[in-house]
Formats: sequence, C-alpha cells, structure tokens
Amino acid sequence: MESSSLGSMDLSDNRQPDLYAAITVCLFFALVSVALRFWCRWINKASFWLDDWLILFALASSFGLAVDQLWWIPRGLGRHVQTFGPNVVETFYICLFISEMTYTGAIVFVKFSILALYWRIFNKSGSIKLPITILTAAVLMWGLAVLFLTLLQCIPTRGIWDKTIEASCNVDSQKFLFAISIPNILVDVTILILPIPYVMHLNVTKSQKRAVITLFLLGGFVCVASIMRLVAVITQKDDVDISWNIVNQSIWATVEANFAIISGCLPTLRPVWIAIRKKSSHTEQSRSSYQHTAETTPPRRRPSSWATLILGSKANSEEDSLPFSAIHGPTEDPSRPGTVQELQMSSIATSIPLPDIPTRMIQSPDTIRIENTWDVEYSQEVQPENHA
Repeated sequence: MESSSLGSMDLSDNRQPDLYAAITVCLFFALVSVALRFWCRWINKASFWLDDWLILFALASSFGLAVDQLWWIPRGLGRHVQTFGPNVVETFYICLFISEMTYTGAIVFVKFSILALYWRIFNKSGSIKLPITILTAAVLMWGLAVLFLTLLQCIPTRGIWDKTIEASCNVDSQKFLFAISIPNILVDVTILILPIPYVMHLNVTKSQKRAVITLFLLGGFVCVASIMRLVAVITQKDDVDISWNIVNQSIWATVEANFAIISGCLPTLRPVWIAIRKKSSHTEQSRSSYQHTAETTPPRRRPSSWATLILGSKANSEEDSLPFSAIHGPTEDPSRPGTVQELQMSSIATSIPLPDIPTRMIQSPDTIRIENTWDVEYSQEVQPENHA
C-alpha cells in the first residue's frame, strides 16, 4: 500500500521556494516592527517596560524557528521523502521537535507582551486588570501544557527521533496539534477584542478612537493564520511522505508566529504614523499654500537697499480686506464718535530710506513702525473734531 503510494509520486515536486519566501519575508517584517518599536520608545525618551522585553523573547523564539526551518529545508522539508537519503526521517523528527518548542515560545511570549501592553496602556482602569490576569493564567497554562506534551510525547524524549531505542510514545501527533490549536485560537480572539470597550471610554476624539481600534484589530490576521494552521493540521495526510505533507502547516506556523509579533508592535508605533502623517500633511499643505499664494497674492517687488518703502491705506478698498504680512489696519472704536468717518477720509503715504529704518524715529501721532523688511505695523490716531 505504501510502496504504491510512493511510486505514484512525482519526485520533481518542490515546495521549498514557498517555504523560503514565507520564512524570510515574515521574519524580516517582524524584525523591522520590533526595531521600530524600540526606536519609538527611544525618541519619546520612554524607559523600556515589561512588554518590550517580552517581545524580544518572542522575536528570539521566532528567529530560532526560522533558523531551524532554514536548516531543515535542504535536508528534506518541502520535497517528497524519497528524494533524500535514509536519514531524512530522523532529521524530520529532530527539526519538528525544535519547531514545536520555538513556535510555542514565540506564541506564548508575544501573548504575554500584548497583555503587558494592555496593562500599561489601561492601567488607570481597574476593571481590565481581572481579564488580563485571567488571560495571562490561560496563556501560561497553555504554554506549559504544550511544553510538557512536546517533551513527554515519547519517554525518553530521544525516542521521538531515534527509532533504534526502546521508547514509550503514547501521544498521537495529529490529535496533539489539533488539541493545542483550538484553545490558541480562542485566546487570540479574546485578546483581540479585549481592549475595544476600554478604547471607547478614552478621552480622545472619535477619529483617534477609530485609529486605535483599527491598530488593535489588525492583529486579526493572526487569528486567520491560526485558523489556517488548524485547517492544515486537519487536512494533513497521514502517510509516510512526512516531509511533503507538513509543508502547509510549517508555512502557517511561521506566518502566525511572526505576524503575532508584528501585531503586538503595531499599537506602539504611533510616533511612526504621526511622522508619516505630518510629512504627508506638510507636503500637501506646502503645495496648497504655494498655489493659493500664486493665485491670490500680487507679486512683490524685490526690495533694494536704497529703495523707498511706500505704504498706502485707502478706505473701502478691496485690498484692505486681503491678509498681507503683518499689517494691522485701524479698527472701529465705538467709544470714539466720528473716528470711522474721519478714517475713511484720511490717506497717508510716507517714505523712509531702508538703511535708516533701525535708527530713525518719527515723532508724530501718525507713525509707521517697521521691525524688519516684511513685518510692518501701521497705526494712526486721528483726533476728532471739536464741534463745541
């Protein structure tokens, strides 16, 4: 039965490029996310907290998972079992054992990091501490259960890969992987929706609330990866072609571990989003300001060192309503009768040589004070006529 199944295989089949792509791309983005996380903490001059150190442990575990799989691929992973020599089965179980350990470490530490982040962000809300404590205990128990089941699936543990020794192996690998996936998905979903009610009560604008919730919900892809890994476990064939059948499960385990790290870092990357938004907004504002200035502002003559500065003010002129530099025109004072009418009848023009501006003082009620070439303050005092 097995020989006929193996005989029908196309030994040229190769899924190793898929594995290489999944491992390298996902790990790269996980590394970038963690680096940006620590950069944000540094530019904000904030001390590193527990959630930051836990994400480093998760990244180290994910890096170990990637190294294990990259070592495993040239030794049979992603190809049919007959393609390689007699040691392919032993290598398979050694690498599978290491993958299970590193995958568990990455998932547990990233969940701890996210829960610690919730504790730090919502520390003023006492009601969130209880669900965080419960979820932390659930994650811890899940991690310990997976660790001990992995270590004790064969007694002694070496019996997992060394079939030449006498060992008691009473754990069904397929059922074991299925059993650990269900609680993992449930915990992921619970962690995902936990902060939403507390974000809604934050004293920020609705747009900020939506932005924060969106950042948290981006972690939903981790739940998708967990479900896809469960599907891969369920649909995995149970035959001797082990190095080929496990490819889908390996890909989704890598995706899940690394995207969990990315999702755990996203809520801490607010300075990055602000910097990008400011840069984009500044570019748009500069372009809009340039266009507005070109359309509404009349061209100015280039000042000369010996030029004459002429300032004029005309009543009921449309030019007076245009914002121009720092000119502040006269305003109506209702306490001074007759002022508005007289201002409407007045027109003043004066010329001052520019080199004399810093030292020249004009002793008159009607003055022009020039602080620099473009900042001009115009004031006029007109004494009302005495009709007595």
